[in-house]
Amino acid sequence: MSDKTKNKIFLEKVIAPLINLHLAKISQMSQAEIINYLTLFGFEIYQRYIGKDFYRWGGDILDLDDPQERGARSKFSFGLDCSGFIASPYELAVYYGLISDNEALFSSKGYQKYCQANKKQDIGGREGSSNNFRLDTQELAELGRELFRLEKKQIPTEQQIKLLQPGDIVGRSGHFGIIAELNGETYYFESGGWVVPENDGIPVKAFDALKIFASTGSISVRGCLENRN
Repeated sequence: MSDKTKNKIFLEKVIAPLINLHLAKISQMSQAEIINYLTLFGFEIYQRYIGKDFYRWGGDILDLDDPQERGARSKFSFGLDCSGFIASPYELAVYYGLISDNEALFSSKGYQKYCQANKKQDIGGREGSSNNFRLDTQELAELGRELFRLEKKQIPTEQQIKLLQPGDIVGRSGHFGIIAELNGETYYFESGGWVVPENDGIPVKAFDALKIFASTGSISVRGCLENRN
């Protein structure tokens, strides 16, 4: 085991061959459908190969934030942290040319464009260093459009849940998860945290997840896709 992750090898050897089989079909989907497909795929493939808990501090699918010599499971070669996981469907969408980097703000390429346009520095690494525009929770808490916000112990309304679509992110500086649709209903997915792990690694319905998440502090629900369903 080492401080460096090998998620990009996992991408090239395991993920890519499987996605390539369905790339033509995926390319015909809407942006939200693409992100939904890749979120479900990424969650399933990491759980199948790495385990129910695939959290790895500093882990992202392109190995942008390396090495990480300290933090939870920092000696493991494979795995994603919370922001690495929620960025992964956006990273894959850009990687395969399914969504442009200008439209995929929650990807490293999209964030790089954002920083260039807004004269912002990439300081998400250790002690304010660069981490190759790999998104961290502090940056995610400010990016995109806030759809709604829940204060501590506030319960989401039915109308707020109806606003959710695949690819929306949920959280605050420190931890984020992502929304995806499963069997016609919106669910919350995450790596690490205290919602999905407490449910034995099984995604949690959005209403229940947001209620649990907000019980410990305020949370923001944010989106970046231009064309909402």
